[in-house]
Amino acid sequence: MINQSNTLAFYDSNANSFIEQTISVAMHRLYQPFIDNLPIRPSNQQHILDLGCGSGRDSMHFANLGFNVTAIDGSRELIERAKIHHNDIIDWQCVTFEQIPFQDWYKRFTSIWACASLLHVHYEELPELVDNLLTTLTDEGNFYASFKHGNSEHVYNGRFFCDMNEERWETLKQKITHGFKEETWLTIDQRADRNEKWFNIMIKRC
Repeated sequence: MINQSNTLAFYDSNANSFIEQTISVAMHRLYQPFIDNLPIRPSNQQHILDLGCGSGRDSMHFANLGFNVTAIDGSRELIERAKIHHNDIIDWQCVTFEQIPFQDWYKRFTSIWACASLLHVHYEELPELVDNLLTTLTDEGNFYASFKHGNSEHVYNGRFFCDMNEERWETLKQKITHGFKEETWLTIDQRADRNEKWFNIMIKRC
């Protein structure tokens, strides 16, 4: 069972500072490959799930491009602030990872954007969660996820982190039952005061 209680408590307690630190980070180098992998259909027929939407920065970017967006986060404080600061064209929902299998989302989304969110899930629990998420995708839907590059799990400032690298991903993907193709690559943190590497995954459902 995924236990996010301490991590969610951190975001609830630090919602304002977290938003201030992340709302203006330039993400265009990641937006474009994600958009390039969307199924071929008009923007108003695309439906993106922003998984762990945080400040709502990415949700608003996709909504402004004309995509339908459902933005979820397990932190109620982050969701409430995102609702206040952004317009109502986005479906904001407080949903935890544990609650995802119980949503009526079968083949609802053309794409999933999971930027720095699945890294709060234990490594051994990721295959089941990814399988559950893949059931929410339409045929040929795409799924982007990013993790800090590394080979360990650890707690930092009260938050749990699961790092990912090429070897860990190769082992993990063998446990995912849905068929997919994927591409992986490394990037450098886009925040000015960071030089961490990130492990990026782009999944295309077969």
